[in-house]
Amino acid sequence: MVTDGALLTSGRLLVASFLLPETISFQVPARDKDGRFRPNKSSPPNSRVGVINPASGALSSSTLASRPAASIHPLAAVDTSNGAMSDQTQRSILPRGSAPGEMELPPAPSSPRFFKPSSSSPSSGEAVTTVPKPISNKVDRTKDQDRPSLTQRASYHGHLGVPPPSILAPPSETRETRTHVFPEAAPRPTLNQPRSRTGDHPSIHIHKSQPERRSSIDSAKVFAEAAWTVEKAISGNIGLHNAVNSIQGQLSKKIWIGTLGMATDTLPERTRGDIKAELALNHSSIPVFVSDLDYEGHYHQFCKQILWPIFHYVLPDNLRSKTYEDGSWKHYVAVNRAFADAIVESYRQGDTIWVNDYHLMLVPNMIRERLPDASIGFFLHIPFPSSEIFRCLHVRKEVLKGLLGADLVGFQTYSFARHFLQTCSRILSVESSPKGIQLENTAVNVGIFPIGIDIKSLNIKRQDPEVAQWVKELKDKYAGMKLIVARDKLDYIKGVRQKMLAFERFLNLYPEWQGKIVLIQVALSTSEQNEVQCQVSDVVTRINSKFSNLSYQPIVFLRQDITFSQYLGLLTAADLCLITPLRDGMNLTSHEYVVCQEESKNPLVLSEFAGTYGSLGACLRVNPWNYTEVAEAIHEALVMKDEEKAMRWNELREHVCTNTAQFWATDFVSELIKVHGDVQRRYSIHIPLLDMQAVIPKFRAAKRRLLLLDYDGTLLPYERSSKVRIKGETSNEDMLRTVQHLASNPRNVVYIMSGRTRDSLDKVFGALDNVGLCAEGGCFLKPAGKKTWETLVQEGTDMQWRKNVMEMFEYYKERTPGSEIEEKTVPIVWHYRQADNPSYGLWQARECQNHIEEAIGSIYPVHAVVGRKCLEVMPRDVSKAHATKVIIETLRQQHGPDAIDFVFSIGDDRSDEDMFVYCNGLDLGGEGRTVTCTVGSKSSEAHWFVPGVSAALQNLQAMAEQGQ
Repeated sequence: MVTDGALLTSGRLLVASFLLPETISFQVPARDKDGRFRPNKSSPPNSRVGVINPASGALSSSTLASRPAASIHPLAAVDTSNGAMSDQTQRSILPRGSAPGEMELPPAPSSPRFFKPSSSSPSSGEAVTTVPKPISNKVDRTKDQDRPSLTQRASYHGHLGVPPPSILAPPSETRETRTHVFPEAAPRPTLNQPRSRTGDHPSIHIHKSQPERRSSIDSAKVFAEAAWTVEKAISGNIGLHNAVNSIQGQLSKKIWIGTLGMATDTLPERTRGDIKAELALNHSSIPVFVSDLDYEGHYHQFCKQILWPIFHYVLPDNLRSKTYEDGSWKHYVAVNRAFADAIVESYRQGDTIWVNDYHLMLVPNMIRERLPDASIGFFLHIPFPSSEIFRCLHVRKEVLKGLLGADLVGFQTYSFARHFLQTCSRILSVESSPKGIQLENTAVNVGIFPIGIDIKSLNIKRQDPEVAQWVKELKDKYAGMKLIVARDKLDYIKGVRQKMLAFERFLNLYPEWQGKIVLIQVALSTSEQNEVQCQVSDVVTRINSKFSNLSYQPIVFLRQDITFSQYLGLLTAADLCLITPLRDGMNLTSHEYVVCQEESKNPLVLSEFAGTYGSLGACLRVNPWNYTEVAEAIHEALVMKDEEKAMRWNELREHVCTNTAQFWATDFVSELIKVHGDVQRRYSIHIPLLDMQAVIPKFRAAKRRLLLLDYDGTLLPYERSSKVRIKGETSNEDMLRTVQHLASNPRNVVYIMSGRTRDSLDKVFGALDNVGLCAEGGCFLKPAGKKTWETLVQEGTDMQWRKNVMEMFEYYKERTPGSEIEEKTVPIVWHYRQADNPSYGLWQARECQNHIEEAIGSIYPVHAVVGRKCLEVMPRDVSKAHATKVIIETLRQQHGPDAIDFVFSIGDDRSDEDMFVYCNGLDLGGEGRTVTCTVGSKSSEAHWFVPGVSAALQNLQAMAEQGQ
């Protein structure tokens, strides 16, 4: 971790995110009802028109510059990845200096087309809509459809109706002066901006909750002549924007790369060039222009309808055709390719590339193919599902390979990282470890980096007088009541319906709280079509109709967003925050709630399926599917003593203040730079070929040399049959003469470091008295000149695991024809070298490895080690590195601390890597006195490499001849 204020990197940081922090606002005429441009006589000539973000539907803050008749109130932005609100361009609906009670109500929005106003509507104080009753089953279908619609009082469903004034105002107020708890947003106007022409394209089928609009008739001439301004975007990954901006002082320069979040096909090349130049010169941003067809197919089809559900453990219930999947996948690839092209074009030597989120999972490998030496990091802001869910994705291999182009892949929690490692192991049949993925020519590190919030910026915003005004307004309005607050997207995975049902269970289980508690649920709309809206509305209507009276209603359901000052006011005035998603990443609303509760120190109820739960252990954990458990947690929080509240809050605050946005961004970037250096050094193509002219002088000058030689794959090619190796019938006269020649020099100490059994090694090297032997991967050691073996396995080690491993290996042996089991004294090895189908054998080995690590490794101190077409299970405290340590310590005891002044270690597989790491860390009093060498072209911890067995023997022979 770098110190505060120090530069993280001397190069630039290129941050790729799907949406840029900025967007464009055009000054164009308004449109008529047919979508055609017309002169806007009612608006001032210099008024700016907001731009809508196709990803979220949020308006640009430019609508605030001047308030024409068609403009609307700004909505507080939402971080689509973690739930945090934007800390940029947050403005209250209230004018500065005015109190909440002085605000006039905006005009009531018109009813949606799927609602029919009743002819017997009451006065304006009560909003009445015709709500068709949902058809519950096939038997009632005809009866319910023929039944006339009923006039019902609307709940707090945003634009579906105005909430009853008896709830939103104190009883003492008259009807004429009643106001909302939070003012509703005015109807959205027709937006004067470039529109997508892809609405009628046969390959695009975007499912949205909003009515379909007519195809575009925009003219490029209109936008070529229109003035435009760069505005701060209030949508996208706001948490990322805040975090990177918070460490700007530790970066030499940062550059954002992303789309503008708007249709761009209509923009002429000159306008695009001007926008690109302005963003590059004055905003450190590079826009990525993609076709509207690719944008819609990428975001609305593949990202939102395929990736988003699967990554949140929701398998699509409507099977789509292969044409649909392939078509949307092509758009996803095209957008990722456009990002990769923009990054490569802007790249300079020494830059660090940071790619973010599931929209761009192919970008790392696309960049790696063209910039093999670049420093590339990827961070996933949403959950990564288990392998059983991810394997349902039809392009699973392509997505995983795209991610493995990065040097570092970051996740929010340990479980997300573990799922990724297991998925890569099972689907791609690659070697995985807790640190990352081992590929043939490189290694991909995996890290855990829980994101946080910018506390300093949040505390500044909390000092806004409007926040205090809203806190007072809420406490006055709900005096004598307990206030529960919640704010979620109206999405299935957010569990809003389950939350409402749990609250209903609470009111039934604890009737003493009826009339004394209010749940304010802010529900943010989504652009995707879903049935959650109707389901939640039904539950809210039922609860309110059952428990409400003339002066009380238990649920205030606002299907609208609120301003940032209102949001902070809610979190500050709350007696309890209820966050119960069914599956979520790092929901930062919990962090902001903890900060806002500095005075009250009220508790937090958090779902165990939220990524935040793993960090906020002092919260009240609940299973959102268990309504009774949630109800009991609400009751526990409400009756909790002040001492316990303070203790829990202090623990929560300590974590929130430690794991901030600055810490997250700094930690990820610094770890990426470190990992990239390590990976670059381990590339075989960068590891130099063993240079004997550099090694021999050091070798000859040494007084006592230690030579650690692997056997199979290093001194002798691998034999196909394990039975032949067990019998020791694999000796080679030339190899034996070379080893004997080396061992005959009294200045040399030679050890054969092998995974073979003691009997097998004795049959091959037993006649060589001056050669030490290490058997079964470090379990047994026989020093040179001795006849007996020493065990390196700790006494009292539980060996009951062998029976369980044998049963598991037998299971996989029966299902993998040609495989065999080798049972050694301590380790057990399953070989699939002679399997009828080698690729199937490799896949079975990865499955078996995961099975052993989960079922046996969690109980016994053992681990599964992947070798050359084999899987070996052995105790964790046994390795070649441990055996090497014992050898060196023994020599130093016999000959003093300077007993060894040169070490040569050579091996060919992963079991030798820990030996290389240990040897590289030895201090022998000079540079070049430790030589580690791997056999074959692959990534390794070794400093040198040789092409194969023959080259290894030739170099050893040269050392024997010139080392006298």
